[in-house]
Amino acid sequence: MDREDPERLLFVCFPDVGDVAGRYRAWRDPRIAVHVVELPGRGERRDEHPYRDMWLLVESLCAELAGVLARPHVLFGAGLGALVAYRLAQRRVAGDLPGPRALVVAHQPPPDRAPRAIPEQAAPADVSLLVSDTHVPVAPPLPCPIRGFGEPHVMAGWGEHTSAGFVLAPARAQDSAALLRDAVLRAGYLISALAVQGPAPPSKLTET
Repeated sequence: MDREDPERLLFVCFPDVGDVAGRYRAWRDPRIAVHVVELPGRGERRDEHPYRDMWLLVESLCAELAGVLARPHVLFGAGLGALVAYRLAQRRVAGDLPGPRALVVAHQPPPDRAPRAIPEQAAPADVSLLVSDTHVPVAPPLPCPIRGFGEPHVMAGWGEHTSAGFVLAPARAQDSAALLRDAVLRAGYLISALAVQGPAPPSKLTET
């Protein structure tokens, strides 16, 4: 984690299947700090046994990241990582733990959408996580705003999972690393502005 300035907005990032955590760690911006979550069985943790059940993974992450999430933060996830980030936010709110200032999701339908596409590069454990997520109970809307990036027909429905406003910025699924980084930074700017202005704006589908 970038610990240079604890006052900066902390983005806790969950990469998509097949993505590399190092790409996120390379981000540098004066407005945000970044903590990348490498799931068991991937990257530097490839020797660990991967989780195949979404809720067991979330329970483990809730304990593993307790110290990190004690600081004001934003949860960001792309693809499968978006579902992990959402379920982690849901778990912390249900457990009366400090939730994220906002949830940022990219290129992933909301959890109640079916059928769910399986990425070609998904490992068997990732496929199991996606399938197991369909059995996680529906939860009340999150009390934090949700910021989305992706194609409108893919991202439609995320607004139903927040009571604090949803904004979608259309973006192609083939975003490069630079465009994905830009999406996160723009979300950080918006969230910082909301913190200054007060309550989140009403939910809307697109950003102009």
